Amino acid sequence: MARRPKTEGTEDRREQIINAALRVFARKGFARATNKDIAREAGITPGLIYYYFADKEALLQAVIEIHSPLHLFEQLEPAQWDAPPPEFLRATLLQALDIIESEQVFSLIRTVLSELLHGAETPLLPGLFLPRVIDVLQRYLRLQQTKGALRAEISAEEAAQVLLSAMMGLVMRRQLLRDASVLRYSHEELVSLVLKTILPGLLPTG
Repeated sequence: MARRPKTEGTEDRREQIINAALRVFARKGFARATNKDIAREAGITPGLIYYYFADKEALLQAVIEIHSPLHLFEQLEPAQWDAPPPEFLRATLLQALDIIESEQVFSLIRTVLSELLHGAETPLLPGLFLPRVIDVLQRYLRLQQTKGALRAEISAEEAAQVLLSAMMGLVMRRQLLRDASVLRYSHEELVSLVLKTILPGLLPTG
């Protein structure tokens, strides 16, 4: 278990290391990055990293916790849980898209996916946060079903899977394939496109 020094600025130092790791992972990939690289980027000694993180995998997990859309879904306010589906989904998906298409975050995703395709022993990035996003989405959808805001007969889990897959598919076409047919859309237009297609099948009729 990683030891953490009890001094003022502990959280600031931890954040400094996480931000440095994001930049190094995005530039070199997870497999090739070393703690020495991260320490150099952060301006600290390599040994200091172990005060905060047990290993490189734990550091990647921390990067994902802070720099992925995960926190948007796991830190919802009570008012957000009560928001109607069109309002909630539009706001949340738009914020998530802004985060995941930021330069450094998608650079990290791109390098890790490249490593996976080439057989590198890399933690499966999507597996570290996508199931948790699906879990929060389906809990929200089930809550809205109990309020009559969504059709009772739909599967909340399947709807959450489709919503996330639609968004991720568009992101991959934009950022990996550089598909001009979807690059022309703004984030607001992309979210509207997904919701205009999927929401009518979720909302009650009549």
